Amino acid sequence: MGAEARKREKDQFRFVANLSRPIAIALAFPVSTGVPWEGSMVRLRSVRSRLLREPTFGHSILVISACVAAASLARWLLGDAARTVPFVTYFPAIVLCALLAGWRAGLASIFASMAVVNYVFMQPKVEITADWNTAVMMILFVLSCSLLVAIAQTLRSTVGRLQAATDRAEFLNQELIHRVRNSLTVVNSLAAMTHQADPANFTAVFSKRMAALAAGLDILSRREGLECDLREIVSRACEPFDVGNRIVISGTTGRLPPQSCVPLILAIHELCTNAVKYGALSVPAGRILVQTDWDDARGLAHVHWEEADGPLVASPEHEGLGSALLADPVLGPANLVFNPQGLRCEICLKTSC
Repeated sequence: MGAEARKREKDQFRFVANLSRPIAIALAFPVSTGVPWEGSMVRLRSVRSRLLREPTFGHSILVISACVAAASLARWLLGDAARTVPFVTYFPAIVLCALLAGWRAGLASIFASMAVVNYVFMQPKVEITADWNTAVMMILFVLSCSLLVAIAQTLRSTVGRLQAATDRAEFLNQELIHRVRNSLTVVNSLAAMTHQADPANFTAVFSKRMAALAAGLDILSRREGLECDLREIVSRACEPFDVGNRIVISGTTGRLPPQSCVPLILAIHELCTNAVKYGALSVPAGRILVQTDWDDARGLAHVHWEEADGPLVASPEHEGLGSALLADPVLGPANLVFNPQGLRCEICLKTSC
């Protein structure tokens, strides 16, 4: 029965390893969708970028001049046909001006259009003592164009919010892919380490590790809006990776504000993942020392991460998404030192809002 049990454990280990490998390969090489409207989406993004561009004074003057000149040319080509509606060609020009250069340029184009129409196309010219009908026409033109400018500005703001939401969605999508790849690598590595450390109890130990990993990831969705204990967060984030008690955590602790909890979990999880893939936890003799320091006087907390007895460490050629997660604005820039004897990292965060 002992031989059969060991064979069954080995088969389960191979199943986990073989299951994660093709999924990781598929995620590593995303396939283009080939959707026919991809080109249209690229052009739409180009139009959005022009609408979102912050106009300079020179750019605004250029846009106003071009829009008013184009409207005036169209008005001149209409001739006597537009005598009763002298401002008919200026409405779309003012909307376009407000879209391209903002509401200030849109308002300026209204008065520029009124001046051009008055001195070029209206006979006789409108004076201060103009008749009531002409005054009403001018007032209605200003009011209607002001409404169009407000609508155009609202559209610009909406496009801005849409672009911000799109950028955030793209970042979250990349982060999701990054975390799924890392999770698959972690599962594969934990399976290998667990089987190597205790092949007889592989199923029970590996199941506990997977439950701990799930619990650690679950913190990400439950900690928002709640304070958290510094040592507890670090311990919970490291627990799934601590096969053989190779992660030693010590130091002082305290209660972190809600906005610091999730970034710290992400940072510690990223360090653990990198240690499993490339660092101290990728070899049997590797170990990690984590020191937490709580400084009430300065209102700061520090997490010192030091790897030892692992493979030789070299500086990466480029920064990936993991480095971006470690450089979270809430945490501040992480001090990463690629010491050949082991990675060192210091994370600093505020202890109050």
